[in-house]
Amino acid sequence: MGDQTLTLRQAWAVYDRWLADPRVEFYSESRNLEAEFRKAAQPFAAKQASKWVGDCWLLAFAEASNAQLVTFDRALHEFARKQGNSAILPA
Repeated sequence: MGDQTLTLRQAWAVYDRWLADPRVEFYSESRNLEAEFRKAAQPFAAKQASKWVGDCWLLAFAEASNAQLVTFDRALHEFARKQGNSAILPA
């Protein structure tokens, strides 16, 4: 992200603003998250663990929570769409 990278303090401030927004809801992990996680990670089963592990968990969490994934990561957005998952890439 280059010069747009935040300090941890700045990142927490962004997170706090999100939580204060009435359009944002916090969801705890669903009971079926593990099944969704395994399903999302299946295309990478034969590959070395990488950043896709975290991306697959985010996608699985959104699916298990019946939520829409919002990401600035173009590769994750494309992967989600290819898998038939709902995802938004903000402009």
